Amino acid sequence: MSTLTESTFKRIAELSRRRWGLSLSERKLPLVANRLSAHLRKHGGGEIEDYVQRLERNPTEEDMLVLFDLLSTNVTSFFRDAAHFAFLERELYTPLARSTIAVPGRRLRLWSGACSTGAEPYSMAMQAIELLPSAMGFDVKVLATDLSNSALDACRAATYTDAQLTGLSPERRARFMDKVTPPSGAAASARAEPMWRVKNEVRKLVEIRRQNLVDPYHGLGPFDVVFLRNVMIYFDRETRREVVTRMHAVMRPGGIFAVGSAETLSGLDVPFKNSAASIYLR
Repeated sequence: MSTLTESTFKRIAELSRRRWGLSLSERKLPLVANRLSAHLRKHGGGEIEDYVQRLERNPTEEDMLVLFDLLSTNVTSFFRDAAHFAFLERELYTPLARSTIAVPGRRLRLWSGACSTGAEPYSMAMQAIELLPSAMGFDVKVLATDLSNSALDACRAATYTDAQLTGLSPERRARFMDKVTPPSGAAASARAEPMWRVKNEVRKLVEIRRQNLVDPYHGLGPFDVVFLRNVMIYFDRETRREVVTRMHAVMRPGGIFAVGSAETLSGLDVPFKNSAASIYLR
């Protein structure tokens, strides 16, 4: 049976730190061992040690992205951390709609910096549609980025179960989601939960692409809003500082930067100003 030793885990942690800035503590060893073992069983077996040696010697980019998928956890929901969306409504969308503030060229750019399976960027697009009348002529785009292959595939599919839509009110579900008719046959009858797809009105506002947060942000920005929520818990302190500093550089003055409700920029020596709990201004 394939096992993950402490020394091999440390090598995986070092690979992850160099490539993505991830900080894997030893308490993650059982989780990583279970995921690697399941992956190897699914793909014909083998030893974890042999697998790690292949990654250390001459891995392809796809090999490393598979490892990232195995190490990452994609947890998200629609309109998660409602206080952040309330802040956007109060401090951005309402003043824009009333013309008490302006954005250059009426271009509004938002970034979901770790989009996971898509609930966050689609929530951002839904809110913009709700609060900025189309007749006002704003050009709104949401950039959705992640590293995980499975997360990006799910984001592109934009299809969710009832359970995944718990953050959507009935009104929003009716306005922004289409019920998906399952294919005919036995597979369809076995599916217990209905499926829903984000309407094109929302999807067309969202651009999906891969971005490693520790790599340079070529061609990105400037952004009016950046959500980098529940990501920094995976980084060590120096990586957090570097990533947040890069985010600051691709934002417009006065831009809104939101982190996870349990996260803070305190002690990072970065040029953001705290405005509310887990919300900062550029």
